[in-house]
Amino acid sequence: MTAPARAAAVLVLAGAGALAAWLLWPKPAPPAPPPEPIPREPEAPAFESPFRNTRPGVKYVGDAACEKCHAQIARTYRQHPMGRSAEWVRGSAFDHAAGAHASFTASGFALKVARDGDRVRHCFTPEGGGPEYAPPADLAIGSGERGRSYLSVERGAVWQSPISWFGHEARWNVSPGFDLAKQVRRPIVPRCLECHTDLPVSVPDALNRFAEPLLPVQAHIGCERCHGPGELHVVERAQLKDGAGTDTSIVNPARLSAELRADVCRQCHLQGAVQIERRGRAALEYRPGLPWEQFVSTFLRHPDVTDPLKSVGQFEQTESSRCFTASAGKLHCATCHDPHAKPAPGEAAAHFRARCLTCHSTKGCALPEPTRAARANDCAACHMPKLPSTNVAHVAVTDHRIMRRPDAGGAKAKLLPAGAVPLVPYRAGPHAPPVAERERDFAIVLANEFARTGTSLDRWRACFALLDVSLNRWPDDGAALLARSRALARHRDGAGAVAAARAALAHAPQSEVALIQLAGAALAADDHETSLGAATKLIELNPTSVDHRMARASARLARNDWPGIEADTRAALALEPTRGSARFLLAAALHKRGDAAGAKREFEVVLKVTPDPATRAKLVEWYADVTK
Repeated sequence: MTAPARAAAVLVLAGAGALAAWLLWPKPAPPAPPPEPIPREPEAPAFESPFRNTRPGVKYVGDAACEKCHAQIARTYRQHPMGRSAEWVRGSAFDHAAGAHASFTASGFALKVARDGDRVRHCFTPEGGGPEYAPPADLAIGSGERGRSYLSVERGAVWQSPISWFGHEARWNVSPGFDLAKQVRRPIVPRCLECHTDLPVSVPDALNRFAEPLLPVQAHIGCERCHGPGELHVVERAQLKDGAGTDTSIVNPARLSAELRADVCRQCHLQGAVQIERRGRAALEYRPGLPWEQFVSTFLRHPDVTDPLKSVGQFEQTESSRCFTASAGKLHCATCHDPHAKPAPGEAAAHFRARCLTCHSTKGCALPEPTRAARANDCAACHMPKLPSTNVAHVAVTDHRIMRRPDAGGAKAKLLPAGAVPLVPYRAGPHAPPVAERERDFAIVLANEFARTGTSLDRWRACFALLDVSLNRWPDDGAALLARSRALARHRDGAGAVAAARAALAHAPQSEVALIQLAGAALAADDHETSLGAATKLIELNPTSVDHRMARASARLARNDWPGIEADTRAALALEPTRGSARFLLAAALHKRGDAAGAKREFEVVLKVTPDPATRAKLVEWYADVTK
């Protein structure tokens, strides 16, 4: 590959930045969809529970079946953030196009939320004019209190819009983590939907594809997320079966041990820095009443570099508080948060104060009464203040560390001790898998971290050794093979990286993640035929992905296949007209094929969708080299 062509390939691959981040997370195969729109059951229970609905074969029935007997709870739950966690935009009684700044500019682009008949579209164009990207906002994620994100669904593939609603500021703005110059849509992987919606069914081995129709029963998180599948309970109640003692037909979290009760919340609220699914398990197989740690392994940032104010870190924050550690398991999420109802805004301070006083009745607040009255006797306002999130712009988060003196609880210095690795396992609970399984998970996480950061190899030699031990024990472990491929690619062992990716693909021939890794590793190793074949398979599996088409265009660039590059980039631009890297390669292909005027027109569009002056200057330089 010539130097100019290699520079162009680098530009193309840089456009897939957000997707590359997900490639660092091993994704074992999600469960296959059954004939009914309900996730398949695990082959055997991971844990013997007295609650019979934790067992295979018991199906989910949806909130409507619960409401028949629990009408009052159903009414209050519909106003709870979990009961409003997601909804379909089309047909909603809520106006998802309303709100301040529905038209705004950011990073050189004009963005707009607009109605299109009975649909809502999120429109995106360069400020100086040019192509428009206007996907439909099909699914709204979030209750709106902190914000809402919007997803579009294309042939079962789910993508995030670059426009979100931020409840704290009551305005529209750019979705967190988006670099508009590189991408204007992001693949939504299964774990995203699993925590925000009601039981999505992933296509096996897919990156962001789901069984259709998506969420056929209901969109929002339902009763069964905390109580487990309700089929058995509904059938027995319909038959007027009411045995003596504890009802074992459905999980009551209050009757679980402290750890298993916390697991009900951990399934979504313990995010950590990295999560991977256990070997042979899938997160969606988890049911309340089972140990979450037997399905998902969570890793936290090293304590010395932990950011205490990141979004979705409330679980870790609470466990670091003295209130939690001194309670011996008595303090849990439901101590303060009623999962069935949310207090009205005017009643929230009194509600949470009453929760505090269940433990602090003998030693109350040290502030003088007039000061407390001026602060509405709001314990949480002082000890759990809402502070700006450090990882999501325009969002405030409640500090769950329950600091005695919140002004002493700032972020720690970002200094990692010499020789330490930045990730540590979340504490092992009483139902943790065997040590060998936990070491396997840690090896995968460390290898992926090395691949992501390229930190000095000396620090990571132990992780390579640990990964080899795990692969000797389980040679068909796809997640471990992919981690090895990524680490070898970072170590510039191209042949080894390709071999490991091939081995992972041999065990899961339809795996998008394995194919993406193989396509990239083979291209870096100048194995253009393998890269081209992997990219072609990716397009067959997920034809709505721009990144897959750009991966094939990159492989074709190495072979100077300009007609093929033109075809791939035109197909990519039909999906995402503002993708600058696709326009750049299309312009180069047109020039190579003798259409200088067409190439010039396309390159002018490239400059319009590239607002950064330094990047524009570099593009001009590259284009001059490529079109010599």
